[in-house]
Amino acid sequence: MTHHRLEILLLGIFTGLATLQAQEGLDRITARLDSITNYRATFSYFVTLPITDSDIEYRARLDYRREPADTLCGYSYLIDYKAENDTCPYPNFAAYSRGNCFHFDRNRLREYHYESNPEPFARHGNYPGVHCSGLFAELFPAEIAHQLREYRQRADCRVQFFPDTLVQGARCDAILVTDSVRGEVARTLLYTFAPDGLPLYRETENNPGHLGSQTVIVRYESSNAHTPFPPDHFDESHLLQDYGEVFRLYREGDFAARDRVGQMAPPFSLPWGERRFASTQLKGQPALLLFLDNWGEFCTPVRRMAEALSLQEGFTPVFLYADQQPASTPNPAGAIVLGEAAKTAGAYGVTGFPTLFLLDPEGIIRYVKVGYTPSLTEEVQQAIRQIQATHTHRPPQ
Repeated sequence: MTHHRLEILLLGIFTGLATLQAQEGLDRITARLDSITNYRATFSYFVTLPITDSDIEYRARLDYRREPADTLCGYSYLIDYKAENDTCPYPNFAAYSRGNCFHFDRNRLREYHYESNPEPFARHGNYPGVHCSGLFAELFPAEIAHQLREYRQRADCRVQFFPDTLVQGARCDAILVTDSVRGEVARTLLYTFAPDGLPLYRETENNPGHLGSQTVIVRYESSNAHTPFPPDHFDESHLLQDYGEVFRLYREGDFAARDRVGQMAPPFSLPWGERRFASTQLKGQPALLLFLDNWGEFCTPVRRMAEALSLQEGFTPVFLYADQQPASTPNPAGAIVLGEAAKTAGAYGVTGFPTLFLLDPEGIIRYVKVGYTPSLTEEVQQAIRQIQATHTHRPPQ
């Protein structure tokens, strides 16, 4: 055997050993993450946006418990968090347990219950259901394990394992993922884990080297895989104890949109192009008010439904966006589209988007629908028929 052939053979052996060691290391870490039953971690979460030269920092606590009997998700969780620039007096939270999901963020409480409406829990393309989505969902132990397995299986991903190394002064096992699309690096991820397999650090850089790059850094301040949670720790009853003020104000009190049926619609006046639009301009005509935001997964299909029904039934459509209205959005119904309507949404008791109101010609709220269901068109159509029938048979004043 020649000298060069021997070098090539030895190089292949060493490369094979390194690959085998990496596979064993990844298998050990993913198995450890999947084995975690009870888990509590506190962490900081930094998002850096180079284009705007700004960053957001969250401080959060994650409680997590494996639930093998829950075939919908496989775990329960409670995340309590707060951003540095958040002016809301209450902490934000996201929670899931046994088909019940709750989000409180940006002064809005959204809740979803599988038994009454399974649609939000369904996967839509690359988007998981509400119970497996959100700002911190990728930090759950089972989700980290799922990510690592998925990266290993993708031909356009390079996964490197560095055992017993040093990152930011801490001894750890490190995993570096280089995720590419059509040969171009789309993002890089660095994970580090303590010797016991618990996460220490994660750094994600999206679109590296581009002006639109974004960096997300997670620093775990404490991790504990032996936290004993009470049986009802993730249930609604426990949330009502810990976040009772939020539920009282945003679900049961004056903030509740559904409580407005039969009441006069609160007045509003908002910028509309170079002019203003006032709710008094709706007097004498039935109107459909739809409160939306730019991030709500179901806002687009509900808006399309509202446009079609408004044209069909002769209701004046008014679309109110909590923040800025999206640019260049088609408007086939000629709807009145208003932005910066967060305060108006609060006056109407809106705590989740989309929320739809039907007003009779006198400005009385006759119907309210929060969220989306597959039968939404039929539900709204039936409500419109009832409003039309009431006003058709009303005797002259």
